[in-house]
Amino acid sequence: MKKCTKIIAGAFLALIAAPFVIVFACPRVAATRNSYFDTNNGRLKIEYVSFGRVYRQFIEETEYSKLLKKFGFEELPPEWKPANSAELGIRRLLETQHVHHQYAKLPTDAMTFALWLQLLEGASDQEKREQLEKFRTLLRDGTPDQIHQYVMGLQQNAVSE
Repeated sequence: MKKCTKIIAGAFLALIAAPFVIVFACPRVAATRNSYFDTNNGRLKIEYVSFGRVYRQFIEETEYSKLLKKFGFEELPPEWKPANSAELGIRRLLETQHVHHQYAKLPTDAMTFALWLQLLEGASDQEKREQLEKFRTLLRDGTPDQIHQYVMGLQQNAVSE
């Protein structure tokens, strides 16, 4: 009888301890990856969050942010805009896997602009700097739709030339 009570108590304790182990020891089992775009400096921040706790965070330089540094633009305080979220682990089965926020296209649009600017043939550094200043102002003050339309216009002009 005592042995049966010990087995039941051990199983009950294991059931109570399991969620704590999952939350703190295995954050990738149920986590969310959030990405943010810095509209002032063109960087990308990625956070891994598990049960409200950030367990990994890093900031990546993008082609656009490298161009800003190359042309000598001053670094402004970051203004992070949510780009998208993705569920990882078992949370993929319970919730929507990917959520695209209002600013989801900004990282792609900034990369497309940077590649377009690098491929401009015959443009002086001053002309490239002016284009970069115009796009930076649009990123900071414009809406995501205006930015996307501007980049799509650049692509169409590049194809037609």
